[in-house]
Amino acid sequence: MLVQELAGEALTERNYAKQPLTRAEVNAILKAAGSVQEVLNTRHATAKANGWKLKAPSKSVFAAAVLEEPNLIRRPITLHGGRAVVGRDEDEIRALLRGA
Repeated sequence: MLVQELAGEALTERNYAKQPLTRAEVNAILKAAGSVQEVLNTRHATAKANGWKLKAPSKSVFAAAVLEEPNLIRRPITLHGGRAVVGRDEDEIRALLRGA
């Protein structure tokens, strides 16, 4: 099921590979997700080369890296009410949108 269908309201969709995120947006995503590990794409070459799968970088190091390479962030990310769900888990997205 699409996130739009779950939300029942208008959502903003953004392809951050084409429309890069700002440092403030990356920091907001990190705050909503709770940690770098939650949003880190560990399959990305940069993450592998730096050993970030075993030990995630600091938020500031990660934010700087994302500004250079947006694909370091996993997708999709659904943000709502200051919280985030990374991935396509419909139950988690439902709970997020209900405010649970």
